[in-house]
Amino acid sequence: MKLPALYTLPRSQVVIRSFGGYNHTTACEEGEYFNGENLSARSWPALCPRLPRRRLAQLQQPHGLYAKNGLIWVDGDTLYYKGMPMGTVQDNDKTFCGIGAKVLIWPDKLCFDTTDGTLRPLGAQWTSAQAVRFAPARIDSTEYTVRFAGPDEPEAPENGDYWLDTSGEADVLRVYAAASASWAAVSTPYVRIEAAGIGKGFAKYDAVTLSGIRADVLGQRAAALNTDCVIWDKGEDFITVTGLIDKGGEQTAEQGVITVERCIPDLDFLTECDNRVWGVARGGHEIHACKLGDPTNWYCYMGTAADSYTVSVGSDGDFTGAATCMGYVLLFKENTLHRVYGSKPANYQVVTVPCQGVKAGCEKSLANVDSTLCYYSPDGPMACDGGLPEAIGRALGASPGRLAAAGAAHGCYYLSMKGGRREEWSLFCYDMTRGIWHREDGVHALYFAADGSELLFLNAEGEIWVVGSETSALRGGAGEGLVSWYAETGKLGLREPGHQFVPRVELRLEAAAGATAQISVQYDSTGRWVPAAVLPAGPRRSATVPLSPRRCEQFRLRIEGRGQVTLHALTRTYVKGSEL
Repeated sequence: MKLPALYTLPRSQVVIRSFGGYNHTTACEEGEYFNGENLSARSWPALCPRLPRRRLAQLQQPHGLYAKNGLIWVDGDTLYYKGMPMGTVQDNDKTFCGIGAKVLIWPDKLCFDTTDGTLRPLGAQWTSAQAVRFAPARIDSTEYTVRFAGPDEPEAPENGDYWLDTSGEADVLRVYAAASASWAAVSTPYVRIEAAGIGKGFAKYDAVTLSGIRADVLGQRAAALNTDCVIWDKGEDFITVTGLIDKGGEQTAEQGVITVERCIPDLDFLTECDNRVWGVARGGHEIHACKLGDPTNWYCYMGTAADSYTVSVGSDGDFTGAATCMGYVLLFKENTLHRVYGSKPANYQVVTVPCQGVKAGCEKSLANVDSTLCYYSPDGPMACDGGLPEAIGRALGASPGRLAAAGAAHGCYYLSMKGGRREEWSLFCYDMTRGIWHREDGVHALYFAADGSELLFLNAEGEIWVVGSETSALRGGAGEGLVSWYAETGKLGLREPGHQFVPRVELRLEAAAGATAQISVQYDSTGRWVPAAVLPAGPRRSATVPLSPRRCEQFRLRIEGRGQVTLHALTRTYVKGSEL
């Protein structure tokens, strides 16, 4: 007797061996996950949890974190370096910028030297408390007497005599040379200003502002010294500046207080490039650069390549950030990028590029990942490698963030941002090489700092954490322990043509000692997760975990666990069914 032939349903398999990371959009592919926490691309193409972090310190009033030859932080009104208190600062949030071995601190306008541990103000000011003496002088501060003054050429002068010629529109100081029997103009006259301690807080070639010199006491020419000038020579009790006076004199403290000040501009955003610190104020229109290698001088114009630099820009809006990338200074507004070209003040050129700039309040999101600058714009994360910025955050979803801070290490961009429908904080990691995102957890990071190859962040709770690294050079602190994690896939089977169902799903897992995992299934977007399989704790092992989903239009998988579990492959078996 011949048995009837049985009809076998066609079967096919889809194997996912490369996992693409976080994608919180309707375009979430099969190798990506729609929701997740504490996942990483360090084992790519496999999917695994991030490495544990380590807590280094607990701050009470966190105001800043920076790294320069060691870790720097501000707790309340105290500056710490390598864990030791270094001095007192203002009790407010800080902006840091490094140049050489020095760290500049704003808004305090302080300079911390990491070589000797000193904390000094960038600016300086001296105010007279006694008589201040003025005298004509040479550039080496030696004094002389102006023997003649007037419009007519003096009679019977001697070699080396000085004459203040007032015959022209501008007064000219001349010196007599007996060998040629002629008067030669002194190209640059100087004035020696003498008082106890006047030069103590200043350095040679400092740019200073003089004020308080009275014309009714010392004359109109001396009062013309109430301006910006350069200190050409100095001692503890004198300074020599450019100026023209015909006779010496003094002004007592009762006659008026004289002030000498080295001014520092008010800046909100700072960056260092080519041994200069560049900065802008949030509501200003000027770009400032300090003197070459000297962040204490911002208004020094001596006509040399080492001069300070200031230029105004005409673009609309407030500045929102500053950074250096590929050897260029980049100054941002929300819809504008100002890029500075050149090597010295004589050839500096500011080019304005309309583009997506840094979102207001997100200046701390600027971070260099190798040779690419990443930041948070009004439309989400952007990357700029020298050309126009490009969007890199489409996988994060359509709801833009409002606040963000970021850091970079190991070729990855770590972004802590507040956004989404629930206005929650999340820490994301973007792998620049592979172009994929991973969500870590809900960390609200205030500051990031890279100390060598280590990345650290200071969170809103005042904790300083070291981002996970298998070869950490930083010692001390408490480890995080086993990391809890999960990943939820997008809708599987929704895009398959025809009437098909999935009778079997297999997950190939590798688990470290003590690690656990659990797999759940959600059918047809009901919102309810049904437990399907468990991988219990044990020694290091590999396992294939099979699932048998029930028939449905589409389903989602949730894989969660604790400890280091690596997902190497996900296999789905499809069976073509009838139209019933």
